[in-house]
Amino acid sequence: MKTYYKYALCIIRDNRLLVLEESDQELYLLPGGRPEAGESPEQALSRELKEELCIELDASSLKYIGPFEDVAAGKEEARVHIELYLGVFTGEMRPCSEVQRLVWFARNDDWSKLAPVTRNKILPALLERGLLA
Repeated sequence: MKTYYKYALCIIRDNRLLVLEESDQELYLLPGGRPEAGESPEQALSRELKEELCIELDASSLKYIGPFEDVAAGKEEARVHIELYLGVFTGEMRPCSEVQRLVWFARNDDWSKLAPVTRNKILPALLERGLLA
C-alpha cells in the first residue's frame, strides 16, 4: 500500500482549526503538503504555506506536535503520514494556488467533511492535549 508523506501546520484561532477547501478534494485538508527532493520539514512547510496561503513561515518558531497516519483523503488504497507542527507566520492569509477557501473548523462542526487523518487522529489529539477545547 502506498503511503504519502506530508508536513502540515496546525493553525488555531478563536478555538477553531484552519482547514482548506481545495479544488481537487471533497474533504478539508490541513495547510501543508509533500516535500520535494532534499527538502527539510522547515523548507517544505515554508514553500507549501507560501503556495497555499501566501504567508511567510518563521521556520525557527516550529514546534513539533507529532506524527499522524490514516487513510489518504480520496484514496482508499493509500495512506497518508503527516508530521504536524505549530508555528508562527507573517502576512495575511488568503487562498492561493489550488486552495479555494479557508475554513475555520470548530469541534462541533461536521467532522465528516475532514480528511480521515484529521477527523480520526489529529482533531482528537488536539482536543486531548488541550490545544482545542
